[in-house]
Amino acid sequence: MIEMRGVNKHFGALHVLQDIELTIGRGEVVVVIGPSGSGKSTLCRAVNRLEPIESGTILIDGRPLPEEGKGLARLRADVGMVFQSFNLFAHRTVLQNVSLAQIKVRGRARAEADAKSRALLERVGLADQADKYPAQLSGGQQQRVAIAR
Repeated sequence: MIEMRGVNKHFGALHVLQDIELTIGRGEVVVVIGPSGSGKSTLCRAVNRLEPIESGTILIDGRPLPEEGKGLARLRADVGMVFQSFNLFAHRTVLQNVSLAQIKVRGRARAEADAKSRALLERVGLADQADKYPAQLSGGQQQRVAIAR
């Protein structure tokens, strides 16, 4: 599903990603662990082409990452990422936060998106929080909302 071959990324003199070789199969769950500043977020951002790499190749389903345009938009619609700041909309409920992209990006009807969102919230243990606003949740709960989203 995701393959990185010889991926390198520098921030000035700091060589953050050094010849990364990584293969992740479809349905496989991988955890990237390391100290602050070791390149974990940079690695994830590179897969979504939010961070350009200097050398190497990143393949999704055997194809190189699209450079820009509709292909890149499709990639970003299919590759989920939870940022360290969750960017939940403070003026929307938990359910609305989870449903929004399904409606706007996937074109789902609100009822269908809400039903799927409720199932996702159930999976992360927050079904009972659907009608609350982000400010009413703990940081960990907000993170789980972002994961469900």
